[in-house]
Amino acid sequence: MTNASTPSALAQLISEIRTCLGTEDISYKSSSAPPDVYEGFVFSLVVSTASRHGATVRYEDVHGIETDQLVFRTGPGQLYGDTQPFTHAVIDFSGAPSLEVHLGVYVQGSSGVLHECDVLVLPAEEARICRAQRIAPRGSQALLIIECKYYVSNLGIGLARNFEGLRADVRTQSEIFVSNTRSPSAAKYFDARHREFEGNVVPNSSQAGYLQAEIRKTYKSFLSKNAPSTVI
Repeated sequence: MTNASTPSALAQLISEIRTCLGTEDISYKSSSAPPDVYEGFVFSLVVSTASRHGATVRYEDVHGIETDQLVFRTGPGQLYGDTQPFTHAVIDFSGAPSLEVHLGVYVQGSSGVLHECDVLVLPAEEARICRAQRIAPRGSQALLIIECKYYVSNLGIGLARNFEGLRADVRTQSEIFVSNTRSPSAAKYFDARHREFEGNVVPNSSQAGYLQAEIRKTYKSFLSKNAPSTVI
């Protein structure tokens, strides 16, 4: 999650976030760091995919208060952190337990080590326990983790290897590596290990649609186990 961006690219990301989330009141500004905004863009794709497939979506702060003023993290933190009224999305599919979508929070791996997750989808009940007990969520309980990388140059193979290490420890149900660029070496690395990798994911791109198709698969798998009569 690094490097500079043109003002027009940043403005396009912010505009797409507002469109996907259905609100103008977001904490990203023209002075925001592009990598932070890119994470918010991917967050918005996760949320809008659910909405597009029939889920109801609302936004809450860390205290569970519904809000339409969306405040996003710009650095890793605890899900229960309350230094600011950070926003998460609550997703409800018919007949299924609620889900939450968080940005920039830590999860606990099987080793006990905490790992930063750029975008995290997990059961709302797991999130509730974490807030009540002030603990990090268990990676094994998460539905989806997305690693977001925003670069103006090709991705280094080291980033792919780091993600593989995170995946091995967190052991969640689905993991996707997403970037605004594409790297032949990273693509080859992920393909050899049958990992999900989407490069060139930017607003209004075919690749953004491909990413949403992968996100839909995660929701579909969740519903097949928890609400088989709900079809998306």
